[in-house]
Amino acid sequence: MDQPVFDHRELTLDDVFEFACYPGISCFNLCCYDVNLVLSPYDFLRLRRALKIPSREFIEKFGELHLGDVTQLPVVSVRMNVHDFSCPFLQKEGCSVYEDRPSSCRTYPLARFAGRDEEGRPFEIYRIIRETHCKGHFEKRPISVKEWIKEQGLEPYYAFNDLFGEIVFARNRLDRPLSADELDRIYIVCYELERFRPLVESGELKDLFSAEEIESALNDEEELLKLGLNWLKKTIFREVIQEEGGK
Repeated sequence: MDQPVFDHRELTLDDVFEFACYPGISCFNLCCYDVNLVLSPYDFLRLRRALKIPSREFIEKFGELHLGDVTQLPVVSVRMNVHDFSCPFLQKEGCSVYEDRPSSCRTYPLARFAGRDEEGRPFEIYRIIRETHCKGHFEKRPISVKEWIKEQGLEPYYAFNDLFGEIVFARNRLDRPLSADELDRIYIVCYELERFRPLVESGELKDLFSAEEIESALNDEEELLKLGLNWLKKTIFREVIQEEGGK
């Protein structure tokens, strides 16, 4: 597919744009072909849970595991169908995992840029993505960025993506390569919680987290993911986090 073009405007939560996507629009589902769909840890959790399959089975059937080019962190992407490059979750009537679709699918036609500036201060901006095949940009439906986020159910996705973003931020400032053991720990937290759970159950993390935090994590997978990301910050990236906190 053609490369998307980013609008030059930087939007805030209160800015308004015009867009609509719905069954019947001429380009419906065209965005579900030949796309590099990288899954955040929360994206992965939602999809795997919706399909009711183990993490390894999800990756074997639908995913591609590799190290990110920039971060050198474990990354899982959705593997497109080989015969037509369509998303494996696309059906004739639309997305078969729509209620649990990834954050990038939910956010479009916006792109969210969140992180920290050179002084370590958090920032969040939005820009509009324009793809030549997409007719949704011509729909006269005004909506604010804030309203779009709420409508598309993006709040928990952004919250978890920001937690993972702290890991990426710390990795970029870690002045050494990660060991095989460290990469495996990052992988099990982000993409194989079934292997992380026994570690939590063993009591090995009791010196880092309260009994209430551990109990909550063992009773809820989202809390387990949150605990895992914080565990990575407190262990592998402890020195970087402490340095940033001292600035």
